[in-house]
Amino acid sequence: MAMPWSAWVVGLGAVTWAQRWWRARARERRWAQRMPTDGAGIVRGAEPRTFGARGDRAVLLFHGYNDSPASLDGVARVLHAAGWTVRLPLHPGHGRALRAFDAWTAEELIARARDEYQALRATHRTVVVGGISMGGAVACWLAADSEPDGVLLFAPMLFVPRPMEVAVSTARLWSLFTKYISGGGRRSIHDPEAQRRMVSYGCSTRRSLEALDRLAKGTTVRLGFVKAPTLVIQSEQDNRLPHEQSVHALARLGAKDRTLVWTRGAGHVITVDFGWQELAARTVAWLSARWGEAPAP
Repeated sequence: MAMPWSAWVVGLGAVTWAQRWWRARARERRWAQRMPTDGAGIVRGAEPRTFGARGDRAVLLFHGYNDSPASLDGVARVLHAAGWTVRLPLHPGHGRALRAFDAWTAEELIARARDEYQALRATHRTVVVGGISMGGAVACWLAADSEPDGVLLFAPMLFVPRPMEVAVSTARLWSLFTKYISGGGRRSIHDPEAQRRMVSYGCSTRRSLEALDRLAKGTTVRLGFVKAPTLVIQSEQDNRLPHEQSVHALARLGAKDRTLVWTRGAGHVITVDFGWQELAARTVAWLSARWGEAPAP
C-alpha cells in the first residue's frame, strides 16, 4: 500500500527539523570550544568594563549587535586618558553562550541601558551617551527620553537597513530550515588583525533579528527628540548601512548642535577598523570643545 501524502509531509518535516536541530547544536558546540566563558557565563574578553575615577564627567558607550564591549576598548581608553570616566556595558544576549543570542528582547536591552544611564547620572555631573551601530540606536533611545549632556554616534543604526528588511520578512520561512544564519561580519572590518580580535557570534537567529528590527524601528521615530549636542562619525565604505538611508536618517536628528564626519578606509565597525585612532581623537576634540579640557589627574 502506498504511503499517504500526509505521511510523506510529516516524515519530511521530521527529517528537516532533526537536521535543523543537529546543525544548531553543532554550531553551539563549536562556539563554546572557541570562546570559553568565565564563572558568570560571559565569554572571556566580552566582559562589561569601566574606566573610572576620572572626576565628574562620564561617557556611557554601547556596543553593537552581535558584538561586545571589546569593540569600544580602544576608544574608551583614549577618552579615559582625556579625563572621562567611561562605562562599557554588555548587552543582554551578547557575549555569552550562543543560545543566549536567541533569547534577548529589545525591551530588555533598553531597560538595562536606562539602568546603566541612571547609575552614571547619580554619580557624575556630566554624562554623554553613545555607541557603535545598534549601540548608537540605544543611545538615541536614551537621548530621546532622558537628558544626557551629549550624544556620540559611531556608524549608528538609525533605521532598518534594506537587507535586514528582507531577512526579517522571510524569517518565518528560513527559520524552518536553520536556526542560525551566517552574516557578513568580516566585510564589516577591513583590518585583518582587528577581525581576529573580535568577539562576535558571526550569525543571527530569527528572534535576534526581530529584536533588532523592533529596536531600529523605535529609533527611527525618536530621532526628532534627540536634542542634545550630537557627534556622528560614519564611514563612506559602510557595508551594513546604505549611504542614502543613513543620510536621510541623520537629517532627522533633532539636535541643533550636530557635527557629522564622514571617513574613508574602514567598514562598518569603525571603532576598531583602520582609522579608529583618528575617530577617538576627533571625539576627544569634540568633547573638549564643549566641556573643556579635563583637569590633570
